Amino acid sequence: MKEMKKKTMVMILALSFMLVLPGFESRATENAAAADAGTEETKEEYMVTAFEEGKAMYASGAVNVRKGPSTDYERIGGLAKGQEVTATGQADTGWYEIAYGEGKAYVSNKYLLEGKPAEPAPQPEAQAVAEVKNVSGVILVGDSRFVQMQANVGENSCTWIAESGKGYNWFIENAIARIDGCVGKGSKILINLGVNDPGNLNNYLEIVNAKAAEWTGKGAKVYYASVNPVWENPYVTEEQVEYFNSQMQNGLSGDITWIDSHSYLNTIGYKLVDGLHFNAETYQNLYAYYMSCL
Repeated sequence: MKEMKKKTMVMILALSFMLVLPGFESRATENAAAADAGTEETKEEYMVTAFEEGKAMYASGAVNVRKGPSTDYERIGGLAKGQEVTATGQADTGWYEIAYGEGKAYVSNKYLLEGKPAEPAPQPEAQAVAEVKNVSGVILVGDSRFVQMQANVGENSCTWIAESGKGYNWFIENAIARIDGCVGKGSKILINLGVNDPGNLNNYLEIVNAKAAEWTGKGAKVYYASVNPVWENPYVTEEQVEYFNSQMQNGLSGDITWIDSHSYLNTIGYKLVDGLHFNAETYQNLYAYYMSCL
């Protein structure tokens, strides 16, 4: 009996000692907070106004299908461009309720049309390859389109700073240092980025305008070429390209010359092989056009 009382007293003392240890209370509080943080947030309720009859609608492009009428809800599928669905109602968030499988699901109202989207116009055929003007001191900065252009234009004296799949982050972390390392009096820097990340429009404008002031101060000329046409692909639309080009052209400083190669290709014709990349003749025409602008 005495032994049991002694053990009980030891346990009480041990617990009391733990409670007064520095940091014990804070650790317990942190653990409680962590547990609370793991609790899923309650989504806002929504109301759906049902249609009297189901309405045939069409996806304007590839779009996600979700459990609820906002991007807060889990993705449960997707629609392809032109795919027909039956809309059964509309939520107060604007999203459409659709018949999906055995139940209901939701699609953003920005991507459903009452009429089937028109088929895109056929690509203009590329014309004969133009004669190339020889220009010295050229630095070409771009993504996979410049990588493929370099492979298709043959021997040349240009400095190519280009990597596939790259965009703004690569430009500031890698390309700028490489440009700085070779720029000088008489250099002609031509940049063609944005097809992989048109959402970085404002970031491009800020850094390109700032660096152009430095490079022109060293005696260089700076050019920015428009993002060129795209076709059906999973990454970027022609509408995004055209918006990017218009905003870039308007936002570039006076230190930078704009080259509208997008309009040039639409005028002479071009050939895309996968929605993003051109055939050899188009790259050769594009390269010749760039050289004629420098």
